[in-house]
Amino acid sequence: MSPFAPIGLPFPWELWIAARLLPLFVRNRPLHDILKLANPTGSSPGRDPMPADAIVRAVKRAAARPWLMRHRRCLREGLLGFHYLSREGYRPLLHFGIIPESLASARPKAHCWISLDGTIILNPPEVPMLDLFTYDGSRSAPATRAHGRLEPMNG
Repeated sequence: MSPFAPIGLPFPWELWIAARLLPLFVRNRPLHDILKLANPTGSSPGRDPMPADAIVRAVKRAAARPWLMRHRRCLREGLLGFHYLSREGYRPLLHFGIIPESLASARPKAHCWISLDGTIILNPPEVPMLDLFTYDGSRSAPATRAHGRLEPMNG
């Protein structure tokens, strides 16, 4: 099972459903299982490819008022963004980092963000981060579409 609706629904519906179900699917799961969920199982249906900035705006809108995962908004947005960007044929990278100063606390503060072609397009870190790892989604849809240049997204 997956929080991502079957391909074929209108994109806004798919995204809305996934944004609501994702918190239930990631709860108490190890990170490697969560990342597997983000990999799309197919490519975009037979419609014109969506621009990456439109996907990012839609993800921010769908995850704007979370019912669950309030304190893990970047993870929720990152997983959604990674899934839909990958499905459209982009090659996003999902980065994970930690705020070095928080390592001494009982609850270290982590963050994740998405980059595309070397540019951060979703959830740029607000403070310097210690990079933990970057996920490229080895099972993502093939990068077969030509896309234009992207401008960085803020907040």
